[in-house]
Amino acid sequence: MTCSKTPGQGNWSQLSKSYPLKNYRFEPSELLVLELLRYFCQSYADPDSQAWEKAVTLAEKELGPYDGAWVVNATASFIRAIRYERKASFEFIVSCCEVCRQQVCVTELNALWLIQAARTDNSLAMETAGRLTLDQAGYWPGLEALLDKAKHLGGVLNEVFPEERQFRQGRATQAGFSTGPVPKGQMH
Repeated sequence: MTCSKTPGQGNWSQLSKSYPLKNYRFEPSELLVLELLRYFCQSYADPDSQAWEKAVTLAEKELGPYDGAWVVNATASFIRAIRYERKASFEFIVSCCEVCRQQVCVTELNALWLIQAARTDNSLAMETAGRLTLDQAGYWPGLEALLDKAKHLGGVLNEVFPEERQFRQGRATQAGFSTGPVPKGQMH
């Protein structure tokens, strides 16, 4: 996605449809991952930007050197799996200004939904979001690799942000959703 504040903006796709980020319920950790994903994507799209350094700096500033490095590494591994397995381009919004950061595009949404599903170990939602993230309908070996990276990133986020996990489980229970295994003979 383009922004008038980005040097060389002609390189960025202007075809992405974006939506206000406030329309979705993402945890602070997931919003951090979104920013990190955007920086990594910007680095791939424009290597001279060295935006990956911004990702490392942001994570360390927000989480400290240990947890920051852990989250950055898991996020980088996740985006590399997407990049390796996805056949279509991965559209993203450049994190160049506050207005742009308040938007989210479909490819980013699919990736975030995959991370959310991984954090709650929801296999069906993970597979669906994984297929949407990779923009593929059939089965192929790359889906398993992506799901493994998503599970790892989800586990890291659950470790670094334990308060979100408790809040998310409480919210699911209030909405009538079970977050644990379904007892034998009981269907939802």
